Amino acid sequence: MRKRRSAWKVWPVLGSSFFIYPALAQTVNVPAGLPPTVNATYQEVGMGGWTPPTSSTTQQISGSGSVVSTTTTNGSSTDALQSMYSQSWGYAAAQNASTLGVNPDALAATCVVESGCRNVYTANGNSSITGAFQMSNGTYNEALQKALASNPSLASSITNTGVSGQQDPATQAVAAAQYLKDAATSLQNAGISNPTALDTRAYYNFGPQRGAQIATANDSALMSSYVPSNQLASNGISSGETVGQWKSSIAAKMGSAASSPILSS
Repeated sequence: MRKRRSAWKVWPVLGSSFFIYPALAQTVNVPAGLPPTVNATYQEVGMGGWTPPTSSTTQQISGSGSVVSTTTTNGSSTDALQSMYSQSWGYAAAQNASTLGVNPDALAATCVVESGCRNVYTANGNSSITGAFQMSNGTYNEALQKALASNPSLASSITNTGVSGQQDPATQAVAAAQYLKDAATSLQNAGISNPTALDTRAYYNFGPQRGAQIATANDSALMSSYVPSNQLASNGISSGETVGQWKSSIAAKMGSAASSPILSS
């Protein structure tokens, strides 16, 4: 019977009996890196430290098993994107946005502001606004159909092409990304060459006309000049709040993702 070799080596030392030294530690390589949400440091006494990489790779697989597309993320992503990645549907949502040519960071910024990247159901029985991206049934369905018309391959990555798909955040992300893409196009026509998540916030919140007006307004202008009085309180806006103050509050929620461009380069 073979004896199990100990992980410790014993060496004789002059002037004493024995002294025990630990064996050298092994280095283990993790393929593709660890998920971006992990930021741990492993240490061993006397051996220094090792911090795992934050890059990861997401692949979209077709029904036949072939790779449709591959997306690699790294540690430079925004806090908002990390928040979205912490959800079970986060990577799928980011992949769907990328397929539409929309920056996942900008999509995540919208997700954080709307729901904290949680699949929130409406508390108002008279409204159909729901989900992680807080979309109404009408806006969701229109944007989803437009996205599928321009990118039919997305149909294989969503749960349902109808309104019931709203309950799946990764599916709703397709509609939200398309709506952000429409917002970026609208703002480009209004003179903003490279619209960011912050630029498109008013469009997403108040619609195309007010969206362009607020995005191009002077910071000293009052939000009440563009938003109806009956919508101010429900959107957390005070009667004397300026456009600049409103943008600052939104930017604080979005974090570093506020300056992320909507359209992928």
